[in-house]
Amino acid sequence: MEKDDIQRITRNYSIPLGKGGFGEVYKGFLDEDHDLVAVKRYIRGNLREEFLEEVSIHSKIKHKNVVTLIGYCIGESSLSMVTEYISKGNLDDTLHRSNVSIPLDMMRLGIAIGCAEALCYMHSKHLSSDSLVCHGDIKPANILLDYGLRAKVSDFGLSRLLSGGITRYTSNVKGSIDYMDPIYLREGRLTPRSDVYSFGAVLLELIARRRIKEGNVSLIGTFCKACDKGKGFRELFDVEIANESNVKILEEIARLAVECLRLDIDKRPRMDYVAKHLLVFWRALRGGQGIGWHKKSFGIFKRHAASGNPDEILIDRSHIRILTKVELNQVTRNYSYRLGGSGGVYKGTLEDNTVVVVKKFSGSNELSKDEFINEGLILSKISHKNIIELMGCCMEADTPIFLYEYATRGSLYDILDGHEDFPVDIRVKIAVETAEALEYLHSSLTGITIHASVTPYNLLLDDNFMPKLTGFSQAVRLLRFNELIPQSYPCALGPQLTDIYMFGVLLLALISRKNYVYYVDPDHLVIKFHAAYRKDHSGKAFLDKDITAEEDITVLEEIGRLALRCTDLDEEGRPTMKEVAEHLRKLRRRWKKTASREQN
Repeated sequence: MEKDDIQRITRNYSIPLGKGGFGEVYKGFLDEDHDLVAVKRYIRGNLREEFLEEVSIHSKIKHKNVVTLIGYCIGESSLSMVTEYISKGNLDDTLHRSNVSIPLDMMRLGIAIGCAEALCYMHSKHLSSDSLVCHGDIKPANILLDYGLRAKVSDFGLSRLLSGGITRYTSNVKGSIDYMDPIYLREGRLTPRSDVYSFGAVLLELIARRRIKEGNVSLIGTFCKACDKGKGFRELFDVEIANESNVKILEEIARLAVECLRLDIDKRPRMDYVAKHLLVFWRALRGGQGIGWHKKSFGIFKRHAASGNPDEILIDRSHIRILTKVELNQVTRNYSYRLGGSGGVYKGTLEDNTVVVVKKFSGSNELSKDEFINEGLILSKISHKNIIELMGCCMEADTPIFLYEYATRGSLYDILDGHEDFPVDIRVKIAVETAEALEYLHSSLTGITIHASVTPYNLLLDDNFMPKLTGFSQAVRLLRFNELIPQSYPCALGPQLTDIYMFGVLLLALISRKNYVYYVDPDHLVIKFHAAYRKDHSGKAFLDKDITAEEDITVLEEIGRLALRCTDLDEEGRPTMKEVAEHLRKLRRRWKKTASREQN
């Protein structure tokens, strides 16, 4: 990235998030879709070599519990790094500068497990041919938390690659003294078990909700003494979580932390041992056996799939997690939190605080069993940021149970039907990104997948209003995945026209904020907009009356004209989704430039 890119993303460094010895962190907007990012700007330009090492190491790490590196900039006088934006700040602030309630099993253990799993990943050798990563500065301030309090390890400025995966010596010891391995401090010896020590300190802070060192009082010393005596733990625990049902688990967590904090580095456990034990504690609090990654046959899909090609009906994706019924009871707390008024849709939480939607087929469900299974088949084969992710599946019944990512803001229908502010930039963002999802589905990458139900009900929104297309029960695939589309393929366009028409209706809902019941009258908005457009050739009377800025009205009118093309009764006059997506991207760029000129 260039310096101008960083200034544009941060809007000239206008929204500070924090400050430290290295420099400052700013909130930024990555692109026209207003995707949030964090920009860390180093003030000292003489750290170029260290900065490049940090970028090199961070770029090798891709894990759900590690902050994602997006880009970086090396300028003449400053160095900048762009990462994903994590909404709830860091663990240090959450524990010590807030009064937010943090239950043990639903939050604190989840934070610990997420961090432990990230360290397990870093301490493995698959990051490069013969090296692993030692983070070197694990502490609460470097553990960020998302909206569900899922841990994201950050700040790799002191991280080092360990050649051969064993150890590294340095005479230039850096880090946070309170969390630093005494062996590293004294000898400059850095190993994976240096991170284990620091993690043990974090674990104590999580269960005590006190800083590892306050004045002359060391939390490590007090817990180690209690462990040696075999008593005196209870008064050390945070009173919020120190109840009868939790106290035995808390004592076990404390003992595990003390193991991590052993001065004899060779007697400290490895991170995979720590992570497994934390998972056992999480399972015990939720009552049952543990969550695992099971290798099982997806034979149930073979029995229900309509396709005759075995390689197309067998789900075989390593990222899809297979759970047992017992594990799902733990994730959903025995299906205690139903989403929506009826049907088998529930909210759940995985062991690292990842929030999920658990969907099970029920006899009262509007979908047939084959349609229900078809959704899992389709979603297991595709991956796009604007399509809901299939995260897991339970195969222990005649009908599977699916786990999906959770979209915090609900559906577009809820937004359209509500009263909260719905600015034009968000509407344009939803239009563009939904078009890009359909463009992807209609490409050879997915074998030309037809969604067949593009409605506000089936468009979910995350915390940043990023649309997530769902509702694939009626979706169909015309070709095999990644098969090239013959130029003369007779069915390549015809079935896509349904999606294009429905997307046109969706655009009309976005510009008018008029809801409609799709299954009752799918043509309702089309008829109304055509009538309004015939009157003034702009459809202005149809637009949302809350939109008053002239440049905003203009962009809505242009979207309306595109919707007219998408819903043309002459099917040959409709554009492809590729053309629609490109048109919307160009429209957004023009509108942004016009709006920027108006503001200046």
